Amino acid sequence: MIIWLASYPKSGNTWMRMFLKSYFMESNEKLNLEGSILDNFKPQGFPDQLLLDRLKVDYFKFEEIVKNWETMQDYINLNNITNFVKTHNAMCTIGQYQFTTNRNTKGAIYIVRDPRDVLISLSHHMGLNYEKTYENLSSSFYFEYPLSGDKRYKKTLIGTWSDHYKSWKNYKSCKTLIVKYEDMLLDKFNTFEKIINYLKEVDGTKLNEEKLRKAIKQTQFEELQKIEKAEGFSEKGKGELFFRSGKTGEWKKELPANLIKKIETLFNKEMIELGYL
Repeated sequence: MIIWLASYPKSGNTWMRMFLKSYFMESNEKLNLEGSILDNFKPQGFPDQLLLDRLKVDYFKFEEIVKNWETMQDYINLNNITNFVKTHNAMCTIGQYQFTTNRNTKGAIYIVRDPRDVLISLSHHMGLNYEKTYENLSSSFYFEYPLSGDKRYKKTLIGTWSDHYKSWKNYKSCKTLIVKYEDMLLDKFNTFEKIINYLKEVDGTKLNEEKLRKAIKQTQFEELQKIEKAEGFSEKGKGELFFRSGKTGEWKKELPANLIKKIETLFNKEMIELGYL
């Protein structure tokens, strides 16, 4: 069964995966950013290229990906273990097809981040200016495309920042844990302990404080950045580094006043709900 690690792009999903990867590693294993055949925390998000090719999905037609959402999840779950699967897809329904159901899903951790900081980070990652990035954040038809390779196709439907957040918050077929990026940064131990306790509830994961502290230390932003500089990272995108800054509140110095106002007006309700305003 799948436990989703879901987020809007550049909101802390990769950091979450690295933390869980570190927590579940054997004591003699070395943390790396890339995935392997046996790795349950692969970098590519759902659906990945290998899965699309293996099931012969015509991915140049987004409606074919949509029709095969659950078929691909059925395939993932053939291994009869808990699968932690990254996605940027909204928890949406298109036509008769729901992104997932409790047939394949038993849990979801949703990471949310201040959209003003998301805009800055996503701008660097995609190589776009702030205005164009705002257009994406505010578009209901914002899609994710593969970042590497020569194949360009609509991979996931992301939508607006607020609709994405609400889609996962309102999903009732399983218990969803919502985690703020800012809490991961400013209240590390309590936040990551809450994550393991959630996994204990939905999947029987045992809380081990020694492993918890080690995983937090091993996946501090500076440590992940150090690994990326030494070994590279396939998710890097168009910026100099994937793990570029890892800070909160950069928007105060970076964003022009007109864009701040646009974001705060458009996403006002959700930003107040999450304590960003």
